[in-house]
Amino acid sequence: MIYRCAPKERIWSKRDTNDAETAYANCPHITSKDKLFKNIDTVNLSTHKMPPLTQGQGNLISHPPQYCQYATGQCDQVFDPTPQLDAFFLYPGEPRIIARAVEDGMRIISESNSTISLSSWRDMAVSGQIVFCKVCQRQRFSAVVVADVSTLNFNVLFEIGYAMGLGLPIIPIRDVSYVRDAKDFDELGMLDTFGYLDFENSEDLAQKLPPAVKSARPVFAQQYSLSQDQPLYLVKSPVATDGLIKLMSGVKKSGLRFRTFDPKENSRLSLQEAYKQVQLSLGVIAHLMSSNRRGSKAHNARSAFICGLAMASEKYVMMLQEEDIQQPIDYRDVVRTYTDPQQVQALLGSFIQPLYEAFQNKRFVPITLPLRPLETLDFGDVAAENEINALKSYFIVTAQYQDVRRGHARLVVGRKGSGKSAIFYGVRNAFWTSQSHLVLDLKPEGHQFTKLKEALLSRLPQGMQEHVLTAFWSYLLLTELAYKIVDIDADVARRNIQRYKLYLEIRELSGWNPDAEQGDFSERLLTLVDNILERGTFIQNISTSAEVAQLIYSTDIRKLGDAIGQYLSSREGVWLLFDNLDKGWPVNGAGPIDVLILRSLLDATRKLQRQISRKNVECRAVAFVRNDIYEHLLNAIPDKGKDTAIMLEWQDPETFKMLVHRRIAASTGHQEPFEQLWPMFFDSHVGVEETFSYLLGRTMMRPRDLLRLLRECVNVAVNRGRSKVAEADIVYAEKTYSEDQLQELMFEMRDVEANLPDILYAFIGSSSVVDGPELNAKLANLTDGVTPERATDLLLWFCFLGIMNAGGEDRFAYQYQYGVKRMLQDARTPIRYTIHPAFRLALGCSG
Repeated sequence: MIYRCAPKERIWSKRDTNDAETAYANCPHITSKDKLFKNIDTVNLSTHKMPPLTQGQGNLISHPPQYCQYATGQCDQVFDPTPQLDAFFLYPGEPRIIARAVEDGMRIISESNSTISLSSWRDMAVSGQIVFCKVCQRQRFSAVVVADVSTLNFNVLFEIGYAMGLGLPIIPIRDVSYVRDAKDFDELGMLDTFGYLDFENSEDLAQKLPPAVKSARPVFAQQYSLSQDQPLYLVKSPVATDGLIKLMSGVKKSGLRFRTFDPKENSRLSLQEAYKQVQLSLGVIAHLMSSNRRGSKAHNARSAFICGLAMASEKYVMMLQEEDIQQPIDYRDVVRTYTDPQQVQALLGSFIQPLYEAFQNKRFVPITLPLRPLETLDFGDVAAENEINALKSYFIVTAQYQDVRRGHARLVVGRKGSGKSAIFYGVRNAFWTSQSHLVLDLKPEGHQFTKLKEALLSRLPQGMQEHVLTAFWSYLLLTELAYKIVDIDADVARRNIQRYKLYLEIRELSGWNPDAEQGDFSERLLTLVDNILERGTFIQNISTSAEVAQLIYSTDIRKLGDAIGQYLSSREGVWLLFDNLDKGWPVNGAGPIDVLILRSLLDATRKLQRQISRKNVECRAVAFVRNDIYEHLLNAIPDKGKDTAIMLEWQDPETFKMLVHRRIAASTGHQEPFEQLWPMFFDSHVGVEETFSYLLGRTMMRPRDLLRLLRECVNVAVNRGRSKVAEADIVYAEKTYSEDQLQELMFEMRDVEANLPDILYAFIGSSSVVDGPELNAKLANLTDGVTPERATDLLLWFCFLGIMNAGGEDRFAYQYQYGVKRMLQDARTPIRYTIHPAFRLALGCSG
């Protein structure tokens, strides 16, 4: 008989009896046997077609999976009768000194304790077999997986992910004295909150491991249903190569909505988040970087882990590799390699089509049972890009949003995570479906101009750089408006003969070819840059307007502008929205040409606004930028009041309460006031401090920080089987959150100066309050080119450090709109610096 714990999509079998005792015993989410299990059918488990299973699959993991990416369908292997192991060992063959210690430890355990059955990958008979299929089978017949993570090994990480996807208990072991890959592990994250079993030699390992094996438990208890809205998860590489741009373009055109992990937005991916995102997905794509690129080792290791987790969870998996390199044996046959970005979309097509068909054919409707209230609580994604539709349910209409929507701003300024993208999508959605407005929303990432800067702009004088960039933006905006009109207005334009004539003229002047693949904006931008560089090779000296026009324009720009202006005269308004322009620009490290790119965009939008306004059509343009870029912009322009800016500052705790209240209400259905709703899900205090105040004080007063911490708290509580988040859950979750915040800060600082993040290690074990001489001593060993004064300013600007004011209160840069000089004037004398609470646990600070 097959029994299903319906809301959790769990299935167990019991062949010897007709009752549900076995299923009941295996499902901690069921509190009563009566009417909770449904007898589905009497079937042969080896042939029965069932939905993909995830963690907690009971004895079904000992049967071949219904979907395997190796077979691109049902598993084609025969599982040999294999005795159940107490522990299966995974470890790299090199370095040999570590492998030998693990093997000797296994031998000592086996000789001293005959009741524990152990085996490793070296014991498998793999001759004539697919190696990973044997690893997969061996894991499925093991009670516990023991994995050595003394070094960063892609095969082992893939296998750990696979074991986690099967729902097996995992014991990560490491030789604490072997530090070769320590920095790569720090950059990887995820496993650093896993709870290692540390050993120094084989005897030490043999002594510690048996009790750990007996007490091992699965990592996660929480279950997730497939996301019907966004069934695809995409792991982006930290470098936005042309191949990644082609991949993103192809996925956007596939018709499948998707979520992303973007290392530029969130430098670390927690273990819980990786598990959640995979379980929500039907398909997973990971873009693997060339091993010659900086950061590739940690990123490709993370991708290996995620894809192992996805394959065990019976997801469709695509591992797309930049450049032809030797792949780890476990997933060598799954990797698809490209050497030319033009190959990417053809490779993607063979993956998307079966994934799309599987998604369309999914018709499993679970038997509904109520979840515990805490399990329904969902604070959403920390990146607005991953919850565009969900934002409509809990978007907060702030005064800043209203100012932008009314056209009172040309710039929206804020730190990463302060809500710029949420306002971007809020304004876009407000006019997106309106027939009276045309919305052009562009996300030109800063790194896409690298070629233009290096190959062309760098050899031009500054005045000509500005001229070329303004012409570039003017042309790009007009052609994108033309593409937008052609794309969305075909049916509307045919209703009026004069309007349709203008429509056809715009289509012709823009070069639109209905029979050709148009690509998305990122592709068109790259194509335009390539065309400009190609034309630039034939123009020796660019010094006149005619030469600029010859360089930039490939159509009659004046005619196109006039046709667009006339066509838009029937509209009430046009919105031009720009986000992500500074993505890829180092924090506090943007160069003069980077700032000039933004300046010329603003100049081009003003020119376009004047052109469109002559037709009595209101045109509004808004760019969303980081505050450090805005500071550079102010320093570069003489007329500082020309472009009205709105600063996104979150200082009021009540606004944060509203943000949290909206998300709790949207996910749980409870509509009580915050004061009644919060105690339903969280303990009232942490120590003597009110819980919400405690959590908010661990953030840099940015929505993303608070949502990340709240999600971690809920994850810990759910995994512990609680009905509400307890004080102990918050304290435990804060450790993971602190590690994530520290690692993210290190990534941001590395963009400014490669060795600058290392100074943060000087604060390990420090007091949370340091005086001036102590700080100078910690900064004494800085690299050349970074003075202690400069380092101190950066630490203050990034809010790693704050100051004590005259009243003895801790104050940080976000409370002074990141004006470090103004903050220092408010400091007590002698000055005392304080480490932000967000980083103290990760550093082990005292006091």
